[in-house]
Amino acid sequence: MTKFTKISATALFALFLTACDKPANKPAAEQAAATPAPAAQAQTEAAKPAEPVVDTGAEDYKKFQEWQQVQEKSIGNAINTEIEKLGEKSKDPAVVQDTMNKAILAQIENIQKSAATLDIKDAQVNALKDKALEAMALGAKMITENDKLAKNPTPDAHKAFGELQAQLDKIAAEGQKIEAELATKYGPAPAPAPAPAPAPAPAPAQK
Repeated sequence: MTKFTKISATALFALFLTACDKPANKPAAEQAAATPAPAAQAQTEAAKPAEPVVDTGAEDYKKFQEWQQVQEKSIGNAINTEIEKLGEKSKDPAVVQDTMNKAILAQIENIQKSAATLDIKDAQVNALKDKALEAMALGAKMITENDKLAKNPTPDAHKAFGELQAQLDKIAAEGQKIEAELATKYGPAPAPAPAPAPAPAPAPAQK
């Protein structure tokens, strides 16, 4: 079986953020009570000294890259741990691949929880984080779809998988562009941790 284009460890990282950084909705009455009258609010704002704008880009970029490496390492460790449990079954490539996929998917929930603790204020670093999260969502979907495709390699299934791959490639390219801009501004990212082994490619379409 050939190997599919590697879903990078960066691409496999977090499905989170769609619900992140959104304040809980307050009841309308509570919001109204907490909101000062326009005139009073204007006076209060005028009395406040202007706060200096702080550029957190370099710090946030470093924080994001270090966090990313920790998550990549956790995926690799999870894969190794599960494969070690296989014993003699580890000689079967199909069993090993299935075990790897399950280990990666199981790590997604943990990565989501970890992402919730990552405090990033810089807009461009947040954009990079968003792209990584989008790629993670697609990467996880591709793992699931690849398993279905292996069991039922129809032309339609191949087409659907190819469309997912195209989406992932697009997001990865956008993320790489942002990464390059940040590296130019703040210096290169730390050396990446070893990435998990790539997943297999879907079987060739039957003629």
